[in-house]
Amino acid sequence: MSPSQRILIYAELLSNIRQVSVGCTLPTSASAVTRATVAADGRTLTVAHDGSNETIQLPESVVPIPQLPIRGSGGGTSLSWRLPLAAAPAPGRVLPTATEEPVPWSATDLEPGSTVVCRTCKSIIVDASTLKVWKDLPSENWAEMMEFWHCHKPHDHGHDNDEEHLTSRGYGASSRITAQPGIGFVDLTSFLLADSDLAKYSIVASAGSNNPGDETKATNALQCTSCKTNIGVQNYQDLSSISLFKWQVFVQQQNHASPELPPPSLAQCVGAMLLATMARSGCSKSILLPIKAQPSLEDANQLQDLLNIWVFNANITYSSTEAPASPTSAIKVFYRTVNQKAADKMLDSITSDVQDISLPSEAITAIFGLLNKSNDFVPQSDRKFQEWTVGLLGKWSSTGG
Repeated sequence: MSPSQRILIYAELLSNIRQVSVGCTLPTSASAVTRATVAADGRTLTVAHDGSNETIQLPESVVPIPQLPIRGSGGGTSLSWRLPLAAAPAPGRVLPTATEEPVPWSATDLEPGSTVVCRTCKSIIVDASTLKVWKDLPSENWAEMMEFWHCHKPHDHGHDNDEEHLTSRGYGASSRITAQPGIGFVDLTSFLLADSDLAKYSIVASAGSNNPGDETKATNALQCTSCKTNIGVQNYQDLSSISLFKWQVFVQQQNHASPELPPPSLAQCVGAMLLATMARSGCSKSILLPIKAQPSLEDANQLQDLLNIWVFNANITYSSTEAPASPTSAIKVFYRTVNQKAADKMLDSITSDVQDISLPSEAITAIFGLLNKSNDFVPQSDRKFQEWTVGLLGKWSSTGG
């Protein structure tokens, strides 16, 4: 049965007003026999229509209602309800709140000595016992403060070992983070490693990205030698360091001292970048720019316009009969594509409320596809807002996934 012939139910937790908002799209107009019921335990909602039934697990327990009112709109195919939450959250569940966002795979989640493998083909990128310690890199705010401090460094007042101390923490004199053998530095979306820590012949420069003399390029794209997946980048200003994308690798624990967290997805990593950018700048809108590298013929066939994302709600829990898993923590966004001229105008404006985020072009194309797919999770009446399209990005939680 095609999606247009099925009953679509979407439910979203509104924790601030202690309600669950439910929207439903029917394949045909509601009739006198259309029914909607909340189960006695308040955890599921079932819609029966025209000989079909669809049940959804709600994001949170609500007050049980044997028969919801059927008031159709939009030609009689759209239904909606606001369901009050049960008196108290279900045991073990905590309602989402606006707290500090967890980082996908922070240093504390990772075990020293772990093997790093390509997520696509499982080829070893970093051998076991090579990385002795994982360290979280400072937030961009802190990095900016480090740069400010170095640019305005006061005269030495007897602290001769300060520079040596900073270098041991991974900061050079210009505040650029430098990789160190045996240390895995952890960023929001990548691991910064010393080139010497990589397994021999595990990665290669991608075709068209191996000319360090090309001053128009800032990075060198790196591929897994075995499966040719783009797995990271190397900055031409520091050829001793490489960055591996978290969404392209898997970190295998050796001792299994603690439960292994599921690896973060591309959507969860990009979501973390969007929220960090919003927290840092106060801007809820971002433009995703391709990392500057030599374009390939394949890239030329990819999305030409730039992806513009507006974070509408940074912390939701939703369920959908079209989603592969429910309930799910997510970020609700509006998105659209803009041409380069429009993007430049937004970014260069004195009153700009837009920030830019750099990602590999194939990652941006993948995110665009994921957003388009998630748009099918919500009722047809809620899929657009003016010139924007509504989308959902899966969100990393402190328990992983």
